[in-house]
Amino acid sequence: MKIYLAEHRGFCYGVKRAVDMALAAAETQQPAATLGPIIHNPQMVNRLKEQGIREADTLEDIPAGQVIIRSHGVGPEVYHQAKAKQLEIVDATCPHVKKAQQAAYSLLQAGYQVVIIGERRHPEVKSIFAWSDSTAQVVETPEEAREIPYFPRLGVVAQTTFAADDFNAIIAILQTKCDELQVERTICTATDLRQKAAVELAKKVDVMLVVGGKNSANTARLASVCHEAGCKAYHIESAIELKPEWISSVHSVGITAGASTPDWIIEEVYKKMEEMSIGEVVNVKTGNIVKGTVVGVRQDEVFVDIGYKAEGVIPLLELAFPVPQSAAEAVSEGQQIDVFVIDADSADGQVKLSKVQADRITAWDKLEQAMTAKEPVAAKITEVVKGGTVAAVFGIRGFIPASQLDTRFVENLETFVGQTVQTIPIEIDREKQKAVLSRRQLLQAEKDAKEKELFAKLSVGQVLSGKVSRLANFGAFVDIGGIDGLVHISDLSWQRVKTPQEVVNVGDEVKVVVLKIDPEAKRLSLSLKDIEQDPWFTAADTLAVGSVIAGKVTKIAKFGVFVELPQGIEGLVHISEVADRRVVNAEEVVSPGQQVSVKIISIDKENKRLSLSIAQAEQDKERAEYCDYLESQAPSSGVTLGDKFGHLFKRED
Repeated sequence: MKIYLAEHRGFCYGVKRAVDMALAAAETQQPAATLGPIIHNPQMVNRLKEQGIREADTLEDIPAGQVIIRSHGVGPEVYHQAKAKQLEIVDATCPHVKKAQQAAYSLLQAGYQVVIIGERRHPEVKSIFAWSDSTAQVVETPEEAREIPYFPRLGVVAQTTFAADDFNAIIAILQTKCDELQVERTICTATDLRQKAAVELAKKVDVMLVVGGKNSANTARLASVCHEAGCKAYHIESAIELKPEWISSVHSVGITAGASTPDWIIEEVYKKMEEMSIGEVVNVKTGNIVKGTVVGVRQDEVFVDIGYKAEGVIPLLELAFPVPQSAAEAVSEGQQIDVFVIDADSADGQVKLSKVQADRITAWDKLEQAMTAKEPVAAKITEVVKGGTVAAVFGIRGFIPASQLDTRFVENLETFVGQTVQTIPIEIDREKQKAVLSRRQLLQAEKDAKEKELFAKLSVGQVLSGKVSRLANFGAFVDIGGIDGLVHISDLSWQRVKTPQEVVNVGDEVKVVVLKIDPEAKRLSLSLKDIEQDPWFTAADTLAVGSVIAGKVTKIAKFGVFVELPQGIEGLVHISEVADRRVVNAEEVVSPGQQVSVKIISIDKENKRLSLSIAQAEQDKERAEYCDYLESQAPSSGVTLGDKFGHLFKRED
């Protein structure tokens, strides 16, 4: 077995500086105590205790002498209290942590809402929080970032040992939560290098040993990134915790260590591993699962080095589910795989192996873990069967019911064949070899998260772009980027609309105005017509009270007549204004579709009403005719004005 040490491991500059300052304090004549553990390593803390450096929980536990501020730092109030007690302050705060503290303070003073990306219970994050006047938002995960409300200005700092990939994912979400984002990337370079080195080594070995205090966040993160890289990882504090079964049947082991792990502990682990590896023999027996490295790939078989006297061989039928066309579709040279020993001593001297059977044995554990943690697993859909589809997951047969393929009804399941989709296990039964998966639950969770994020950004009166997703008798649904809002039929147009199809079609790109928001019910009311001014007002602006205009009778009611004007709007001729006499039924005078002249009596813009008169328009016409007649008649005709036109100036009661 080979043992490898990660290129970057153990003490970082800040931790080494803190330990050196504590040891220097121990050489003075004054009593000294650290406020909390100076670093997250119990073994190192015990060594300092042997040197006379005790650990205190609070300043009240340090009556006099020196107080050593640990590498994680403290808030400004602690400095004030220590000075008030006349304690000598030995500030061992990591310079990178100090930078993060000052960044949080500066952003606060500049008017930003401070966001700390890190673990809220970590002492370093607590110290940065204190420097933000305890007003910062602390975010550990992308999910928590999505819960952050909108702020005009966000200023971001990070825990110095936070994972870079997680930091970048959270930043991408925070960019949608504000108008201005100021990012102070306070992650320590040594943290990045240590994690990258651990991942690179984890990809090359069978097992990773991560050495460091169980209370060390950066050590726990190292174990996590090794696991995410596909390597089995064990987090230990010292060589005493090593177990022989961890390295049974493995060819290589990698060792890394957290920032608070001293070299002497790493060296102890390395020596213990050397002792355990001496005389180790790979346990190749029929029925065992062993690790191997692919050393040869042919069309219908694969050769695997399992550290035995003979290479193992995997026939195509035992390579993967579903059976591939060629071995190269399933594995590649240099790849490390788990294999099941079918026959350790075959007649031809080869060791017969099966990757499919090894996958089946380990797959159920993986599926049960995924179901408990609600973690997604990749599944390749291979065929359509009654009620759903068959999918290959971890090398075994899974089933995705048709109702669990999508959030909406899928008419043609064949379109999914050949696709690899993310699913979560919803039912596992080892004895019946039954694995039921759901894609819908993942999609719904993503949709719910997106809806929540979008609803938080919406406001009444906001103008949005969207696409018409479907039509109904009562209106049109518009997708505005993850949320379907309803444009009621009455809000589609300023004109009367009988069906939505008169205005829009599915797939149309439209602009809409937000009318009402109901996040609890997940309802959004939109308007298409409010994008433009009501054409009634545009038309009304061209009209003047007292003018006479032609129109068409559109409807007759008991109380009067509706007349449509050339401008496209309607006005009402009250029954009393239909004729120059008393009229009981307007149909005595006019009929639908008839062209009439009307006089505009009033324009009520507040209530969008036009009052018209047919009678007054007729009177104006007759007065005009009278004036023309006067001009054409001589004064000596003997006919008086009263004789000729007196009836025009009388109105029946």
